[in-house]
Amino acid sequence: MVTRAAAVSGLAVAVLVALCACSRFESSRKSDSAAGKSGAYFRFPAKSRAADTAITVTATGYGPLRIGMTVAAAANALGSPAPSTVGLDTACAYVHFDTEPAGMRIMVTRDTVARIEVDSSAIPAGRGARVGDSEARVKTLYGPRVSVEPHKYLPNGHYLVVAPVPPTDSNFRLIFETDGSRVTSYRAGRLPQVQWVEGCA
Repeated sequence: MVTRAAAVSGLAVAVLVALCACSRFESSRKSDSAAGKSGAYFRFPAKSRAADTAITVTATGYGPLRIGMTVAAAANALGSPAPSTVGLDTACAYVHFDTEPAGMRIMVTRDTVARIEVDSSAIPAGRGARVGDSEARVKTLYGPRVSVEPHKYLPNGHYLVVAPVPPTDSNFRLIFETDGSRVTSYRAGRLPQVQWVEGCA
């Protein structure tokens, strides 16, 4: 038979356990609330934020990089350290920015961005055309804006020259170079530099 003293002792222990549990729950609830206010539970691992659409090359630039910018302004736009300016005040040179994607080259004339060259399929042009696409796809994407010119060195190759839409951009072109079947590279920029077949050579 359980004595009255033992029963009272057991009841006291049960009450003590319940109080401790409540205390732990309340402490945890307050901690959760504080974390929610501080945003701790909504911090995701740091990573590059993917845009809804990839940054593309158009006749007038690449994302924040615009044809006609000075080298210093281009570095600022791309969030890149300013490159060496040695030789960039010449009639034609190439400059490298730390943040430019692989497969891209940037031509400058007199310290001003004049042209962007692309030989990688990872960098799309404005309507999604890429290195490796067929001539037919480029013509479909740009329609009557495309004019076809013979390649200077490849007997079957072509230059697919895309004219701009706004009249204010009439000094710019997007030119796809092909082997007669598929795009091997493309370039964008202002006249006359965008037409230079040998680049700065």
